[in-house]
Amino acid sequence: MKNFGEIFRKFRESRGLRLKDVTKAGISTSQLSRFEKGETDLTITKFMAILDQINMPIDEFMYAAHDFHRDELNDLLEKVRLFVTTHDVEGLEKLLISQMEKDSQNEKFHQLNTILLKIRLQDLSGDTYYNESDLTYLTDYLFSVEHWGNYELLIFMNTLDVLKHKPFMILSREMARRSDFYKEIPTNRRLISTMLLNGYITCIERQKFMDALYFEKQLKQCFFIETEIYERLVFQYAQNLYHYQKNGTKSAIIEMRKCIAAMKLAGSNHLAQTYEGHLEKTLASK
Repeated sequence: MKNFGEIFRKFRESRGLRLKDVTKAGISTSQLSRFEKGETDLTITKFMAILDQINMPIDEFMYAAHDFHRDELNDLLEKVRLFVTTHDVEGLEKLLISQMEKDSQNEKFHQLNTILLKIRLQDLSGDTYYNESDLTYLTDYLFSVEHWGNYELLIFMNTLDVLKHKPFMILSREMARRSDFYKEIPTNRRLISTMLLNGYITCIERQKFMDALYFEKQLKQCFFIETEIYERLVFQYAQNLYHYQKNGTKSAIIEMRKCIAAMKLAGSNHLAQTYEGHLEKTLASK
């Protein structure tokens, strides 16, 4: 468990807890002491039990164990967002090259992350980077995973716009079932909401209005709380996009512009810029 014992000791001591305060988890004082010194490992059951004793979530501990860096995919996505909002094709291309040259302990996840970068770079630049075999590899992986976690949700929500419509819809419906165990985790709940919003907009753009209603129904069941401003604004934007694309409702344009204005008012300028560009592209295509 690498330096898990040392990290655990720091968190235990920072909470003013003694070794014997943690032994209520069914582990002896001597065994816990040896674990903290790096002399022995613990079973996953005992490790989770002692984390409970110091009131520390596993994701918080793992964040510290990774030197307060997020996992590789989240780091990549943060860089992608920056390059896309600044329209930095060269920067994103260098990131792809760096990813392809990187040695990885897990070839499968390395390839999936690379495919994601290819998709986003092609969307940004207009040049060809991914091919049909890349999309097949991506969809085969997603179909093969019985229970979706954080990784699968992130991969899907950031690539769904390029998938063929039939597998995209099958995966979207399966997503609800395959991530069912994780919906109550706040982070995953927001990821699922964002995926549904992306899927909703993608169906509207493809003129698949019946399928769009499926996403609208799912989104209405999310019960966005008042602090989830981003989700509320994008949902309202997407609903008006639906009315404009399907019925040509002119007032929907005004409502979409109001959503963008609210984003600017909140200081989310990059987000507003993204939806402003999306709206102008939509209007130009009519």
